[in-house]
Amino acid sequence: MGKVTDSVLGGTKGRTGRIVIANVNGTEISKTRPRLTDKPSTSKQTLVKSRMTIASEFVSGYKSFALKHFGQRTGLSSRYNKATSNVMKAYKLNYAANSLDRENSEILFSKGDLEGLYLNDLTAPAALSFELTWDDNTDDEDAFGTDQVYVLYCAEDEHRPRLVRNIATRADGSANVSVMRRYRGKTLDVWVCALDANKERVSLSEYAGTVTVS
Repeated sequence: MGKVTDSVLGGTKGRTGRIVIANVNGTEISKTRPRLTDKPSTSKQTLVKSRMTIASEFVSGYKSFALKHFGQRTGLSSRYNKATSNVMKAYKLNYAANSLDRENSEILFSKGDLEGLYLNDLTAPAALSFELTWDDNTDDEDAFGTDQVYVLYCAEDEHRPRLVRNIATRADGSANVSVMRRYRGKTLDVWVCALDANKERVSLSEYAGTVTVS
């Protein structure tokens, strides 16, 4: 992909041959369309394509949140692009087993400079729910008692997480998350972050671990 600084194709739409000129947020870029082929994809190519599809599906679970709270836009790379890239890297290509292995500790759903939560326990004391606890690390500079807690969870055998917004505050020290019946007996991967009351500053999300729902 190239950046077009003085486009001779300015004002045109569509494509010319295999060259495509597109306007992305006010910047013209050029791309070359891949050649069509009748050859079937190899197992490795299929696995790579699957990773792209799964990464897109995963981020769709919190897309609107990531569009506002995943770092800053850089050049042509949007917050959504960065969030999707993060998830793609976390799904490891296992060519030997022809599988994708999710490295949950590498997945982020928020990226900012607000102080994170000091996590303690992740348990499932009651049916169809799980509970998170953390220390109140309020300092009124980078961590406020009114900061809102957001929780993301995803079943280990699924690729689309659910985002629970503003379920508690930093000062509360705990949050109980209710889940749907279809999660009964499933093991969930859980992530958490804090967002200030003005919804401007966010913490770097953390992976809290796994919990099995009864």
